[in-house]
Parts: sequence; structure tokens; C-alpha cells
Amino acid sequence: MTTTVVPKQHVLAIISIALLAAGGIMIETAMNVTFPKLTQVFHTSLNNIQWVTTAYLLAVTVTMTTSAYLTNRFGARRIWLTANLLFIGGTICAGFANSLAILLLGRVLEGIAAGLAMPLMFNLVLSLIPKPKIGVWMGIGAMVISLAPSFGPTYGGALIETLGWRAIFFTLLVIPIASLLLGWHNIAHVAKQNKHLSFDFIAFSLLAIALITGLLVVNQLETGRLNILFLILAIISVTAFIYKSQHSQKVFLNIRLFKSQTFTLLLIPVTFYMFANLGLSLLIPNYLQASAGTTSFLAGFALLPGTLFGAFLSPYFGSLYDKVGATKLIFLGNGIFTISLLGMALLTHRLGFILILISYIIFTIGRSMAFSTGMTAAVDQLPIAQQNDANAILQASQMFMGALGTTVAALFGSNRGGIAIGLNQFLWLLFAIALLLFLLFWLQKHLAEATK
Repeated sequence: MTTTVVPKQHVLAIISIALLAAGGIMIETAMNVTFPKLTQVFHTSLNNIQWVTTAYLLAVTVTMTTSAYLTNRFGARRIWLTANLLFIGGTICAGFANSLAILLLGRVLEGIAAGLAMPLMFNLVLSLIPKPKIGVWMGIGAMVISLAPSFGPTYGGALIETLGWRAIFFTLLVIPIASLLLGWHNIAHVAKQNKHLSFDFIAFSLLAIALITGLLVVNQLETGRLNILFLILAIISVTAFIYKSQHSQKVFLNIRLFKSQTFTLLLIPVTFYMFANLGLSLLIPNYLQASAGTTSFLAGFALLPGTLFGAFLSPYFGSLYDKVGATKLIFLGNGIFTISLLGMALLTHRLGFILILISYIIFTIGRSMAFSTGMTAAVDQLPIAQQNDANAILQASQMFMGALGTTVAALFGSNRGGIAIGLNQFLWLLFAIALLLFLLFWLQKHLAEATK
């Protein structure tokens, strides 16, 4: 009988990387509550300041596209060490920043570190955890991704009211130090590398250009104009990337995975849950400060209870996946997610601190149930040889959609009618998307049944 006991060294290796991934996500949302302050410090608009988050997410996204190659080429230990050093350097740079440009440089370095750490965490889960426990451990990974974003605003709000916004970076240095101490003797046991792999730098560059220009197109819509040059460049880059990937003998992303209809139909909803999560994590704290008159600390704290519920339930959702499969959990989770959005959209003009706190609890429980289940199911149904590439695509797509969600939310938040109207419009947009996700899940279920 195959044992399902997970060795202690493997557990500690995964935890040490999870710490760094959590730190990267937490600092991303911690900055959202600082936006009103940073607009004053750097004398600029909210739409410019949101690049503190968007530039970070773009760096994460572009880096994640390389994760499958880097892990296979250099091994887990080197990737983990590099991520820690970049995170430390970027955090110090951002903490001492005296201009928006320097702050953005620090955020990009932090983003590269997080872009290395998050896929590595899931890669180790997939390679080290026995299959009967994959659901639980993927749920734990989803818990890290879900929990950290709402610790961020509370953490950031508390520090900006006491020690100032720079302390948000300096106090976070404890995370890479803890990761180094915990993982130093454990990650070495899971390191492996293939020195004969050749990286497709051209395909990588084309995809990076497409991601960046695509987001710039959305960002510049605030001016009321469509940047045709960036749009054309994005389309050309995507087309060239697809062509190059299909004809290249070198290693980058295996986009042939999109031929798997089950993978694709689960990938799309998972990315939209990240779009919704990061978009609301930007708008809600700023709405509470601007319209409800709450402090920075309370504005950030409003997201914390909901995320605690959703995050700590993620391993439980994973254990349910191991027992009953994905379909029921996905439909139930998306149903709760949809109802919460409808309620917030209908009651936006009445949303105060308490009502948002309760609504966000419901929102996050539903989102976490569908998100963690969909992410596990998308990868678990693929052959082991394809799972690293699938994980890289999943993680990169999530981060790009998170960046897109932040950008779109900032556009709605800049509404001339006020942030309350912008929040309401964004909630209705999310509600419409949630309804469409039911169709995708139905198609996935139908295709899965047809192939049995």
C-alpha cells in the first residue's frame, strides 16, 4: 500500500517557500490603503499611483511565465535563494524611495521575487505530495494566496497610522529572513536540474511585450482614448508569440495545453476570481476612507475577517475535492460568490463598515471554494509531465488578471461621480461575469461527462 505520509523535510520546504509567496502577496495589497497618502507624497493622481500595484503584478506575471523552465533548469534551491535575495533588495529599495520611479523599481524587484516563489510552491506540492493528499495541499497553497491579500490592508493601515508608509516595507524583511532560516537545510533535499534545456528568449520577450502593452491599453482608457499603437503592438506580439511557440524547439511555455478544453474552461474562471479579488481589495478600502469616513486601519481591517474565513476553509475545500470531486464545489462556490456580488451591488449606497465586513465574508467564502477547487481540478487532470507548465500558465494568468482587475478598478474608482458610483459599477460588472462563469462550468461538466 502506498503511504500518504508527507516527510517533514518536504513539509518544511513547502512552508519556507509559502512564507515568501505570502509576503509577496501581502505587500501587494498592503500598499492599496496607502494610495491616498502616496498621491500627496508624490504629488500625482490615483491612476498613476495604482502603478505601485500594477507594475508589481506585471513583474509577477512576466516572471511566472518562466517558472516551468527555471525550475527544471536551475532546481528549486537556486530559485528559492534568488527569490529571497530579490525580495530583500526590492523591499529595501522601496522603503528608501524618494520618488515614484524608485518606489516602482523596488516594487518590480519584489514582483520578480514573488513571481518565482508562488509557482515554485505549487510545483513542489505537485511533485512531493502523494496524490491522495493533493487536494488538501493545493488547498493550503490556495489558502496562502487567499489569506495574504487581506492581511495586507490591515497591516498597511496599522503602520501608515503609526510608523508611516515606509515601515510597511522595512518590517516585512522578517519574512525572507524566516524563509531562509526555515528552508536552508530542507529545500536542498528536493533540488534537481536539467542543464541541457534551452530557453526560448524570443517567445518570452513577445509574451512580455503583449502583457505589458495590453495592460497599458486598459490603463490609458482613463483619458477617454484608445491607444491604437499599443493595441496593435499587443495583437502583433500575441500572434507572433503563438506562432513562435508552436514552431520552436526551445523551452518556454507549453501553450498546447490550451487544446485541453477542460483545462481552458477551468483556467478562465480561476483568473476571473483573481480579477474580482484584487479589484475589490483596491476599491473597498479607498471607498471606506473616502465615502464612509473610516480610518486607514479600519478600511484595511474590513477585508480581514472575510479572508480569514475563506483562507482557512481552503484546505477543507481541498479535502472535499479529494472525496467528492470538483463539480459540486465549483457550482456552489460560484453561487455564493454571485449572490454576494448582487447584494453589494444593490446596497452600495448603504454600505458602511459593518455591512461591507459581512458582505466580504460571504464573497470570499464563495470565491475561495470555487477558486481553490477550480485551480486544483485544472492541473490534477493533466499528465504529470505537463503539470509544471500548466501551473506556470495558471499562476501567470491569475497575476495578469489581478493586474487587470487593479487597473480596471482604478478606472472605476476615478469616476467623476465619486468612488461610491465607481464601486457600484464595478460590482455590477463582476456580477455579470459571475453569471457567465456558470455557463463555462456547465460546458466543462458536459465535456467531462462526454469523455467518460
